[in-house]
Formats: sequence, C-alpha cells, structure tokens
Amino acid sequence: MIASPERSGEGSCEAIGTSGPRNELSLSGCCESPEHPKLRLGHGEFTGAPNSELEMHFKAGGHLDSVAGRRSVQQDPLRQSLFLLATMAVLLLAARYFVPRVVEEIRYGWHRGELRAEYESGSEGLRNVSLDTLSKAYQMVTSTVGPSVVHIDVKQPSALGDVRIQGRVIPLYQPQTDQGSGVIVTEDGYVLTNRHVIDGGEEIYVTLGDGRRLSAAIIGTDKQTDLAVLKVDADELIPIAWGDSDRCRVGSPVWAVGSPFGLDQTVTFGILSGKHRMVEDSTHYQDFMQSDVAVNPGNSGGPLVDGRGSLVGINTAIVGESYQGVSFAVPSNVAKQVYERLKEIGRVDRGWLGVRLGEVEEENLIGDNLQIRGALIRGLTNENSPAALAGLELGDHILTVDNVVVRDLSHLMRLIGGSLAGSDITLELVRQGRPLTITVVLGTRPEILDRP
Repeated sequence: MIASPERSGEGSCEAIGTSGPRNELSLSGCCESPEHPKLRLGHGEFTGAPNSELEMHFKAGGHLDSVAGRRSVQQDPLRQSLFLLATMAVLLLAARYFVPRVVEEIRYGWHRGELRAEYESGSEGLRNVSLDTLSKAYQMVTSTVGPSVVHIDVKQPSALGDVRIQGRVIPLYQPQTDQGSGVIVTEDGYVLTNRHVIDGGEEIYVTLGDGRRLSAAIIGTDKQTDLAVLKVDADELIPIAWGDSDRCRVGSPVWAVGSPFGLDQTVTFGILSGKHRMVEDSTHYQDFMQSDVAVNPGNSGGPLVDGRGSLVGINTAIVGESYQGVSFAVPSNVAKQVYERLKEIGRVDRGWLGVRLGEVEEENLIGDNLQIRGALIRGLTNENSPAALAGLELGDHILTVDNVVVRDLSHLMRLIGGSLAGSDITLELVRQGRPLTITVVLGTRPEILDRP
C-alpha cells in the first residue's frame, strides 16, 4: 500500500510506507525545524539533516538500523558501571551466603540420609528380633557358666589385742572370713581365682555349684597378675571353656558371675568398654580389660564371659570401694598362660631382658604414626645380661617384639614380662638409622625387682 503525501504547512513531513514481508518503512521529507530536525518513531528517535532522504529499518527494542551507517542508541556509561557494580554485589552476596548454605544443605542431607538408612535398618532388625529369644540367649549363657563358678571363703586371723594371763602377755585373735569367687578350669578340681582373695588365709573353702563345701589347697600364686590356682579333691566337675580375649572386641556383650557380698551365683551384664588398660598402683605387667559390668566386693576371682559362655577374663578390680560402672579383668589369654605355669611348677618365672629403657623423643620417632613410639635402650644392666649377650647396644630403638608393634615403654615392659624365662624373642630395631633384627634368649627376672 502507498500513502499519498499530505502537506500540513511549512516544515511538514511526508511519509511513504511500504508494506512488505520485512515490515519496512521508508520515510522522506523535511522537518518543521531546520536547526533541529527530529523524527520520532515509537520507542526510538532519529536526528538527521533537513530534507535528507532516509531509508530505515525499524528493529525491535527501539533501534533504527540505517542502511547508510546502522546507528544504535547507546546507554549511559555511568548507568553501565552501576549495573556492573550491582551485578558483582549480587554475586558476592550469593557466594557469601547462598552457596555455603546450599553446600551445607547437601552435606547434611547426605548425613541425614545415612542416619535414616541406619534407623530403618535397625528398626527392621528389632522388629525381627524376639525379646523372648534374646532373653533365652541370656539365660543360656547363665546356665552354661553357672556350674563352673565357685564361692570361696577364706578364714584368717584378726588381732583383738593382748591379755595378761598369769603374768604372761598373750595376743588374742578372732577368725575373720573373707569372701570371693573362682572358676573351675579342669574336671579334676583346679580352680582359678585372684591372689588377693586367698592371700594370708589360714583355711580356704570352696563351695561348688551343687552345694558341696570343700577344703582347698593353694597350688601357686602370681603377684604380678594377681592370680592364684587352688585345688579341691573332686572329680567330674564342669570346667569353663577358655575364650580368646584378643578376639573379644570393644562393645561386645559380657557377663560376670560371682558372689558379691556373699550372694553366690549372681549374674550381671554389660559391655566390654576398653582393652589394654593400666590401673594406678598396679604392676608393670597388668594389661586389663575394662567393662561396665556391675562388679562388687566378692566378685573378685570370678569369670567374665562372652556371648558363648566362654571365659574372656578374670574379674579383678573396680574403681572405688563399690561399683561405679568401671570394672577391670585380667584377659583370659594372660590368665591361661599364668595358670599353666602355676599348675606345672607353682610359680611364674618371668622373662628378663636386662636393660634400662627410656621414652623416645618426638624428633626420633620412626615414620608419621605417633602411636608407634617404640622404646629406647638407655643402658645395659651388665655385660652378662640377656640383652648384652644378644648384641643389643646403648641407643637401640626397639620397634617390635615377635612382630607385635611396641606402642611405648610400658608396653615393651609388659611384652617382656609376659614372656617366659628361657624363651626366644625376636626384636626389630633401628640402630643409627639402620634397621636390624636380633633374637634374644630371655633370662629370669630377679626377685628383687618385684619387691615394693
């Protein structure tokens, strides 16, 4: 379509519009002001010379695309700067507040998912567990262990004072009875208990699970582990099964059976709380297992058993004068070794290396594992000591004993003391930066070293 030109007076414009596929608009004419000719088109504005012929293409957004020069309306530089600053501020705020929250939500979402999975798994497991079955399992442990547990009465004199009879001063004593527990370890009447239960006793009586009360003889005692072996004249007894204390893991359920306060065949339950515990005022060779089983006076010498009813420890000590949730037991692997030596020869001849040991300084540690400190030889007892005869020297850094990593000085002393006199041990050590392996034949620990 072609529009006819119309003039409205001086300075009027004429427009010729052409309709086509590109919606083109051709304009020609003069503006009413020669000095400031302007043509307004929708969103845009074009300023040109008077009486100029223009051919323009109207673009979206208010731009005029000139065939001659293609000019665009440019934004204000200040406005552009403000826009960039605002954009950067938004990005910084997002990085400061929004992004960390998103990361945190993702992390906590993952953790919540794990907790939910554990919860659902545990709930499903509990739904499938019969409390009657669990209760029967506990009862079976008690039934298995009960016949092997004994009650021990120890009579020992207690001084009341002195009396004078016909000019003579005579001390008076009143028999005092101490009590404890023990466990049968053989069918023919060998009983394992704590040394402190029977120490100083004049008469010892053992009450069996069937009610028989028998006199007991002391076969041997070991001060270092506080263990003792008794013998009663009986046969066809039911011995307890030995368990492996090394395989008993922290968190495992354990039971204690004994005679707290004289209440025989008392059963308490708990979990194994820890291993390799050293107790204040104990000897160097103690290596206790810790549990939260209720153990009270009278429980000493009784068994600590696992879920199969196997012996994993001998209850020995508690924190305080009564139960406070922390109890200690001699590991069954240690107790079994001591029992066998006491039964055979009535004593335990402990190994002796013949060295003076020292802690290892931080800068001398081998590797990055601070838990593996080892122990340092500070000196040799004499030239005929087992260490000297084997070729150990001052400054040697001992790392392992029979492939067992030495955690620290006390651990090395327990490893040596837990070995029998005359046995061979293999030491891995470092001497002036060079690794060495040396075999040592242990001597017998001098009795003077065990005196207070």
